[in-house]
Amino acid sequence: MREFKIFLVVACFTALTYWGVEPYAHSVMKPHVAPANFDFEQEDINFAKKILAEKEKALELAKAENNETNVESANKALELAKENLAKQEALWASVAKIDFNSGNASEGKAFFETNCVACHGAKFDGIEGAITDSSLGVLPPDLSSAGLIYDEKFLAALIMNPALALKVDHKFGDAFLMTPYNAEVSGENEDVANANIANVIAYLKEIGIKYQEDFENKTKALLDEKYAKLTELDEGTKKVLWQKDFEFAKDKNNFIEACGRCHDMKYDSFTAVSAKNDLKAYLGSNPPDLSMMIRSRGDEYLHNFINNTQKLLVGTAMPRVGITEEAQASVVAYLEKVGDSKKEERESLGLYIMGFFVILSIFAIAWKRKIWSKLH
Repeated sequence: MREFKIFLVVACFTALTYWGVEPYAHSVMKPHVAPANFDFEQEDINFAKKILAEKEKALELAKAENNETNVESANKALELAKENLAKQEALWASVAKIDFNSGNASEGKAFFETNCVACHGAKFDGIEGAITDSSLGVLPPDLSSAGLIYDEKFLAALIMNPALALKVDHKFGDAFLMTPYNAEVSGENEDVANANIANVIAYLKEIGIKYQEDFENKTKALLDEKYAKLTELDEGTKKVLWQKDFEFAKDKNNFIEACGRCHDMKYDSFTAVSAKNDLKAYLGSNPPDLSMMIRSRGDEYLHNFINNTQKLLVGTAMPRVGITEEAQASVVAYLEKVGDSKKEERESLGLYIMGFFVILSIFAIAWKRKIWSKLH
């Protein structure tokens, strides 16, 4: 009976910590946010509305405190939130007017070669961008795979208003490196501008598919050659390892395409292609090495952060990545394979350890009964 009372006390304190203290501390240090949403229109507008509601609440609180300084500050923040929501709604309303199904890849290539090539290349299709270093802050991305890893509507929003779509307008505003292309900036008829955007995206999607096929074929050839030399392995083991290496290569390539211009992965001997000094001068600090990010943040945080950086790190200069759900899962999988390569082994070992303690408990109870039975 005495042991049972001790057990109840321990259980009560454990439950109080688990359900009372820990969730409170967790919610303060890491507030709950809506999960990653790959409908970027819905994500952006809902997020802007959430910020607006928070600013309205802050204004009411400031008025209740009768603090003029706080009221003035809250009013300014509220106006900015209203302005941001209006911009988001206008941008996505413009994207909704684009008929992506009518995009012509050939015309898109011609437009790309006379406009986008001022910064961007499409090396897979033999097009070199005019800017080949990061002297402006960051190396402009080669867009060979862009049509495959980015959502078409997000790409359109990015072309029309890059700073707003990437959620860095608070940091760079009109000084953002990438020049917007839309009817207002180009002076073209809206239908013409929208058709050009649809054509470019059709072109990027076309070469993106070919780029992926080429990458996979070359990777398969390299792995076939590698495992043909490993004669000491049986065919079953070779097949498992081959598939594991193939998936890793695809995940790593998606990471390089989406994150590799700024972030290192030192534990996989990968260094960002942009110069560190250029990145620091442009962003204000060097982007972190991501080798252990999966261990320090967890996959849920990374999914939400990649999808919308401002959700979890308000004011950060890091742009939203904006990749598709499939590409994002691939990038996070790569981070996990490098930073937490023993996860599967560790989780399976946990079951064995639990089993060990169950068996140990049975023997301990049996031993206790045997000892105490002689004393009574």
